[in-house]
Amino acid sequence: MVCVHTLEVLPGVKALNEAVGRAFLARLRALIDEAEVGSRVDLAISGGAVATSLLPSLLPRVGDVDWSRVRVWLVDERFVPAGHADRNDDQAWEGFFHAASGVELVRMPTSDESAPGAGSLDAATSAFGATWTELMGSGSFDIALIGMGPDGHICSLFPGRVDLEEPSPILAIRNSPKPPPERITVSMPVMRACPEVWLTTAGEGKAEAVGRAFAGASPLDLPVAGILGPSTRVYLDQAAASQIHLP
Repeated sequence: MVCVHTLEVLPGVKALNEAVGRAFLARLRALIDEAEVGSRVDLAISGGAVATSLLPSLLPRVGDVDWSRVRVWLVDERFVPAGHADRNDDQAWEGFFHAASGVELVRMPTSDESAPGAGSLDAATSAFGATWTELMGSGSFDIALIGMGPDGHICSLFPGRVDLEEPSPILAIRNSPKPPPERITVSMPVMRACPEVWLTTAGEGKAEAVGRAFAGASPLDLPVAGILGPSTRVYLDQAAASQIHLP
């Protein structure tokens, strides 16, 4: 079985969000306290349930963190027009970060002609890659809070489409097995370089992938396996954890 920093199993989604939220915000405050005065902590989040369920549940605690010390990134984005319902950044902003005073939200380009890249996926990816290099250099996030798909994908890194040695930090994705087909994502090496990944997911539909990941599946076949390790914090509900075989 793969060794992780934390494996906590909660009875349902409400309890899961409560446990993750309490622990995560406390950890984020600690990172801010440890950071250089005036700097920002680089926080990565995913879309999906993190943006639409977990973050909105934390709105009553939004004042617990000095968000002027935090820069938020999306680990991936759907390459669709601004205002489209599929945009991860809008879901995260409307669900939580609109209330996070002083936060910096770094948005990936939209598919609009007026956006960086002028509607071209390749050009938009290149433009965002330049933004990444300017702000992050050759580094990664300080901390990440992500979910996963039933097929074990993380970010927009899908089974059979992962390069563990990918030199580019930002990738264009075409023909995604999950719509919409065009996306921009961080690479697996970026995620593996993040010193602290928090993974949270729920539901019976995730159980097989979670079980395989903890059994040591290859990240090439099951991308979520690529971020499990001694520094990973994993929070699951009972359904998602049902196929983990503890020693």
